[in-house]
Amino acid sequence: MSPPPHIPTYRWHGTDARGQPQQGTLQASDIELARALLRREGIRVQQLERQWWSRQKPLSGKTITSMTRQWAALIRAGVSLVPALQMLQRSATQPTLARLLEEVRQDVETGLALSQALDRHPQAFGPLYVSMVHAGESAGILDTMMERLAQTLEKNEKLRSRVRAALTYPVVVTVLALAVLVLMLMYVVPVFEEVFQSFGAELPWSTRAVLTLSQAVSHGAPWAALLALPMLALLRRQWQQPALQRQWHRRVLGLPGVGDLVRTSVLARWAHTLSALLEAGVPLTEALPVAGRATGHPVYERINEHLQRRVAQGGRLSEGMAHTGRFPDMLVQLCATGEESGTLGILLGKAAELMTEELDARVQALSSLIEPLIIVVLGGAIGVILVAMYLPIFRLGQVF
Repeated sequence: MSPPPHIPTYRWHGTDARGQPQQGTLQASDIELARALLRREGIRVQQLERQWWSRQKPLSGKTITSMTRQWAALIRAGVSLVPALQMLQRSATQPTLARLLEEVRQDVETGLALSQALDRHPQAFGPLYVSMVHAGESAGILDTMMERLAQTLEKNEKLRSRVRAALTYPVVVTVLALAVLVLMLMYVVPVFEEVFQSFGAELPWSTRAVLTLSQAVSHGAPWAALLALPMLALLRRQWQQPALQRQWHRRVLGLPGVGDLVRTSVLARWAHTLSALLEAGVPLTEALPVAGRATGHPVYERINEHLQRRVAQGGRLSEGMAHTGRFPDMLVQLCATGEESGTLGILLGKAAELMTEELDARVQALSSLIEPLIIVVLGGAIGVILVAMYLPIFRLGQVF
């Protein structure tokens, strides 16, 4: 999943149309756009400045999902909107979440619709959140929409957790094993080198190769440490380029095993999101852009834009999916059946469930394949170093 480009945050103070003092933060590409957005909301700006850094921890998807579940329960129990926000604010364990809910409550009390108040905080409430809340407000079924929204967020969060769990273990084991290899080359092998120099005999080629590698690592490690931070900063800056992100993610999709895992996870999120929006009564032309952004994958976001244009021109969604060649036949067939029978939202939900089950099976299969492979490869590398170090000692023992 690729991070969105950084958008500056601005802190503002001002008064609303009734002269009441207001304050808060918003994101905009520049200060003039931030001023225009506030003016559109009826805010008379008195102070507006960029917030260059913040000590607040960003809210995780899990935190927003848990809060939404509590919010849905309160609304279902008959608690009105403003008291529900006050209760959520008091029960919030993170100051960032409490401050966010306070700003939303203040906006609602000044007369803004809830969806408009949430839309002013895109870093916490994404397009899916705002669209479903707006649909609930328009249809007068906010309690039902909040419940569906909580379920959709939970499903998407579980999908992300499954992929993270599948990829975290091999990455951690590989990093630790490489660290052990580097430490051996920097501190253990040089000890053997001093012993070998006292022999005065010619060393086997494998031992000479390991000693050369040890010297290269020992001499290059300080320079690598010095260059690490500038290189990371450069890579992070380059990563902001959409074309580079699409190229990287396209290559990941082509990797055996991992590519299928990522593709299944992305399409399951896409289907979950689109199903939830369609079931909430959002038109397909409005639901597709939200579903595309929910994937968090540059390649499928671009493919989703193609689907949007095709649907806007009167084409069928299933035909556009089949034309791209990036969707499995099962998903295309269910979409085609749903379009013919008028049950597209329901069948997309079924497809998402099937892909979630497929994702679980792929995670288990990949884990069972990667674990022994890592052990064999890294164990073999350590074994080669040890054999290369002890081989001269064995030969010396045979001489005597």
